[in-house]
Amino acid sequence: MTDKKASNFERIGYIKTLPINADINNYESISVKNKDGKSTTLYRQIVEERKFDDTTNFSSSWDVFNALL
Repeated sequence: MTDKKASNFERIGYIKTLPINADINNYESISVKNKDGKSTTLYRQIVEERKFDDTTNFSSSWDVFNALL
């Protein structure tokens, strides 16, 4: 794998080695082959997306509702 491609993956959060005492289940992995045919495994931590619930925006919705009455 060339340095240019490695830096592109590193920019989006992939690392070459897992941290010490890291749980492998908390990481996603990809295998990347370079021009030589050698494969390198890269890891990125799984981030749970924060779910947006419209009930948190209820006060502004209520203000709009009352304004239209």
